[in-house]
Amino acid sequence: MAKLTPQVMRKDASGMTIKDDYLARLLSLRWAPELSAYDALYKMAATLVRKSNAFAAVMYNEDFTKVKQIVPLTVSSFRIYEDDDGNILFRFTWDYDGKTYVLPYQSVIHIRARFSKKRFIGTPPDQAIQTTLELLNATGQALKNTVKNSANLKGYLKYNNFADEDELKKKVQEFQAAYMSAENDGGIGGLDNTMEFHEITQRTPNIPTIQSQYLRDNLYRYYNVNENILMSKFTETEWNAFYESVIEPIALQLSLEFTFKLLTERERGFGNKIIFTSNRLQYATLQTRATIGSTLYDRGIITINEYRELMYYEPIEDGDVRMVSLNYVKADDQSLYQTGQANGGAGPGSGSEEPPAAGEGQQAATAIQILKMFVPVTMKGGEKRNANT
Repeated sequence: MAKLTPQVMRKDASGMTIKDDYLARLLSLRWAPELSAYDALYKMAATLVRKSNAFAAVMYNEDFTKVKQIVPLTVSSFRIYEDDDGNILFRFTWDYDGKTYVLPYQSVIHIRARFSKKRFIGTPPDQAIQTTLELLNATGQALKNTVKNSANLKGYLKYNNFADEDELKKKVQEFQAAYMSAENDGGIGGLDNTMEFHEITQRTPNIPTIQSQYLRDNLYRYYNVNENILMSKFTETEWNAFYESVIEPIALQLSLEFTFKLLTERERGFGNKIIFTSNRLQYATLQTRATIGSTLYDRGIITINEYRELMYYEPIEDGDVRMVSLNYVKADDQSLYQTGQANGGAGPGSGSEEPPAAGEGQQAATAIQILKMFVPVTMKGGEKRNANT
């Protein structure tokens, strides 16, 4: 989640424009003086997983015309409620100073998980997985006790002569110090005819590995993960499935929340929005990245440097340009492209008395046709004019 890239975009009649204004730089670089964009997103994602609700307070300047910072909140308690005037408010106790604050809900970025029971908040996960966690904890304690007990010699000393309680304890301690410590490397002890040592054989219980794996799988299913994801052993297919089921829904929540909470109604009306994107090919195989990258590059969808980034190469100077292959033509213009003929040019049906000569004339016609097909032409006034004007 922390590797998501926030972008401020505007879509209008001329197409999509990626903005590079103050808000875009704040979101992509540093949300607050003490938090980079990576740290802030990481903190919100971690809180969302643990508590099903994550918050960030939007701080403005004095006249509320500019966002100064966005602070992720770690709260000990909170409440979202509606007052008598219909305003939705967010009341919380901040862990940082232990004080209680109230903010308009419009000034709080709020993402949630398991949003089903409550009106404003997601359901915490503790109740649903409490039994599984208790069983896992009991299994861990049993394993701890098993290892601890197996490291100790168990037995008893039998004295043939009568000894009082204090003397008996003293002899046992002397035996332990002499033969049951790390200094007894040989593992041999000596006894006279006044005592006998009887070892107690204990059967070490088997660790319930199948049951433990079942309990862990319960947790994996609850959080939509698996062992390969947690251990970073996932394949390309597993990563794509994980992204679409876990990462992408949270990224969509962030996009909707930031767009509505940070942009004015007028800005949203003009097509402005904030999106959180990710390079979905970062965990793909080299073959997949090369195949997809070459396809996107030939069509001018990505730049030279973006193509190099896919292949894990460093950017180069003047590499932020898009290249387009000229090996593509409209379906209706295939014959014109192949023969180098077009209406109004030298060719059959053009009104010329002599057909174009093969060689230089045909090459020139082909070049003209290619230029007409791929070089954009801007008309004054934005209208199509007839030949007489």
